[in-house]
Amino acid sequence: MMKINLTRKLFLFIYILVNYSMFYESIDNASYAEKNVPNITTKYEKNHEYINWEKLSIGEYNDKGINWEILSKNENSNFENERIKNNLILKDPDIYTLSSLNRSVVFGEKIAGPDISWLVPPGFKWTKNYKIDASIRGYNQTLNHTRKPNEGWGWNSGDAVGQFYYQFLNTEKYSFGSNIGIRSVLSGAAGSNSPLGEGLSAGFRIDHKLSNNSGIAFGAEQLLHFDDTTDTGRDIYLTVSKGFWDSDIEGNFPLKIATGGIATGRLAEGNIRGLCSDLLDGAGTEFRTQRRLCWAPVFSLAYLFNEKFSSFFEYNSRHFLIGSSIAPLKKIALRGTFALSISDHNDNYKVNSLDETSWTFRLSLGF
Repeated sequence: MMKINLTRKLFLFIYILVNYSMFYESIDNASYAEKNVPNITTKYEKNHEYINWEKLSIGEYNDKGINWEILSKNENSNFENERIKNNLILKDPDIYTLSSLNRSVVFGEKIAGPDISWLVPPGFKWTKNYKIDASIRGYNQTLNHTRKPNEGWGWNSGDAVGQFYYQFLNTEKYSFGSNIGIRSVLSGAAGSNSPLGEGLSAGFRIDHKLSNNSGIAFGAEQLLHFDDTTDTGRDIYLTVSKGFWDSDIEGNFPLKIATGGIATGRLAEGNIRGLCSDLLDGAGTEFRTQRRLCWAPVFSLAYLFNEKFSSFFEYNSRHFLIGSSIAPLKKIALRGTFALSISDHNDNYKVNSLDETSWTFRLSLGF
């Protein structure tokens, strides 16, 4: 037992250290750049002669007017679509427009980035480039969270939930689609006590692009239950997301993304909730007991170091979580996410000890 506890503590220490050392390093680099802007030599200055600026009076300016000079294109330049921003030449002006794919952020409808939350749905409009996303999420504990202390960080009778999304209608400003949930996808595996395919459910999502870096979404996961064994919750939600580029320059990482809203079901099991009712036969979080459908505030704060790696802090009513996500392949929308619970509502959000800390994961693939 002593060896297991020591391993658990070492793993947690390394995980938190890696996340926040990278976070601190990014902040420190941004601060250094801001203080030393005059000393930074851009790529333009390296490749061109130094520009001498001459101050002209208004009268002199009006007399001379503006003299245009015709520049010839060379074979390595395309002046029609290129722009210089953050010392980079970007051929597509909208390459850093933000959209979503399940819990992930997408850059310019093309590059699928990492997750910006674990359970809280982002508000960005669904990307045009990927209509389908399949994901599996799991826990090292049962959904009713009856894990006993000192059971370790193993699977601990946790089960996994499969989710499939199809956003079939997508315009410039809106998208609309459906989703399917499967309560059990690990029949016969360690930690699974239910047959494969148990707990089938369906829901929907509609979202709207507010700007290049913001959006709003309304939807539900596991809204309709097709059997009496679904206990993943009727997760109805209304969320808004907004991205903040470093120095307000699009494409200048790090990127911070804030998501907030209200939700029900598994997103409203904590101590802060209200507007409870028996609508839709309850919350759907348990199949032996019918609990009322309540609403609760939820949020996530994400920090993207680049297009592939992110860290986030989430409150999903039940838990405060800290997680990390990676999207290793630029042309394949594969994402992996791992998170640790900092506290939960069982002890009124008291910070968990190492023995009480649980972990979660999500693995997603878009098409």
